[in-house]
Amino acid sequence: MTAQEVNFSNFFETTLNGILASGATSMTLTAAPTSDGTSQISAPYYLVIDPDNASNREVVEVTAAAGTTVSAMTRDKEGRHTTDPTHVDGTVVRMAVIKEMFEDVHDRVDALPTASSTTTFTNKTISSASNTLSIDAADIADGSVSDTEFQYLNGVTSDVQTQIDSKASIGLIIALGG
Repeated sequence: MTAQEVNFSNFFETTLNGILASGATSMTLTAAPTSDGTSQISAPYYLVIDPDNASNREVVEVTAAAGTTVSAMTRDKEGRHTTDPTHVDGTVVRMAVIKEMFEDVHDRVDALPTASSTTTFTNKTISSASNTLSIDAADIADGSVSDTEFQYLNGVTSDVQTQIDSKASIGLIIALGG
């Protein structure tokens, strides 16, 4: 299964507005899925047709819809039927949390970076193999230091200000004694 994000609406239930024939990939509902009773949710989402009938229950993945018209869907996502069942006009259609949603979440978690992976983020690369983090110098503090300017710090072995103060003292003594 491919990791994907699907939409969900609590307590959404409607009925079929017409027959859903075996093999059909579109259907009409009597009400559109909404998030709050008024705002329609967009595909993709899952619907369960005839959810209270164990022998005829069918989970479909809706991939395109507008209002009450589902124009594209994948039938029998759970593989319960050898052929898609026919559902009659008025059959209950419900949105429910189903196993495919948990599989989707599981796949998304599996795709996250791990301690042994190398993952590229926008302007940042984290490599666990070399235990390094690459960040553009412009991303540090106020962004006014360039990568070139930042690279000048390479080879500094102690506090920069202490080194400057030390050199200034020596230079002052030479100038006065010269």
